[in-house]
Amino acid sequence: MRSRLLVLFAAICFATTGTSRALGPDSATSLGVAAIRFIVGAIALFAITGLVRKPNVTTVSLPLYIWIIAGFGQAMYGATFFAAVHETGVAIGTVVALGSAPILTGVLSAVLFRSLPTRTWMLATAAAIAGMSLIVLSGNDTNVSVPGIAYALAAGLGYALFALASKRIVESGVTSDVAMSRVFGIAAIMLAPTLFFVNTDWVVTQGGISLGLWLGIVTVALAYWAYASGLAHLEPRETTMITLAEPVVATMLGALVLDERPAALAWLGIVVVIVALACESLNNASNVKH
Repeated sequence: MRSRLLVLFAAICFATTGTSRALGPDSATSLGVAAIRFIVGAIALFAITGLVRKPNVTTVSLPLYIWIIAGFGQAMYGATFFAAVHETGVAIGTVVALGSAPILTGVLSAVLFRSLPTRTWMLATAAAIAGMSLIVLSGNDTNVSVPGIAYALAAGLGYALFALASKRIVESGVTSDVAMSRVFGIAAIMLAPTLFFVNTDWVVTQGGISLGLWLGIVTVALAYWAYASGLAHLEPRETTMITLAEPVVATMLGALVLDERPAALAWLGIVVVIVALACESLNNASNVKH
């Protein structure tokens, strides 16, 4: 249960991304925000590692490709997710990206590791995706962009790759702070060159500094430290399932902070997602691997 709560805390941190971006500078580009978020987040994670790491901790040797896959998956998710919500809207982009992540994670787990998902997981995931679909259907904007959907699916695939590779890393004995600092360091290196091709004037403004610090420290450093800590004792597809709470919290933040009042259908979708998460968590308690 502690592991699930850590992943849920991470999902709540993730959910603030859209609201904080909406409150940030209008001149900020999606790709620029993603790059700054990862750079600040990587620096914060390395700082956390330096503060909490014990001197007698040994470094675990892993194949380089595992680290590259994890970093690439996260960079792919970060870059394509912002592009998806820009092209096809926050609601549809979020649902397709986060809804496809657990499905793709389960498929990759089955194909690569012959780890078949349980019936409970499949039913709970289907219910959660149905709940998020209700949130989308409650909105007035039903425009669907084909490039936006493609970006969202790419984001889901990136997140699935990150979840599977991160599971391999933490299972090997690497501590969560070391694992995430290295993974996000790789992702930041991959995205940093994009800053040469986008507008970065917003970065040095008061709003830009606040946005960069919040996204980097809260939605990356704290969120993924908690995520990795929970991932150590959970299946990757289960963690991606729990993080489906993100659109639920994001909807609530939109109502409280941005004065976006969800319709009754949206609130029904929120309840469906919460129930699905609760049922999945309770029914899988005996399957947690320690």
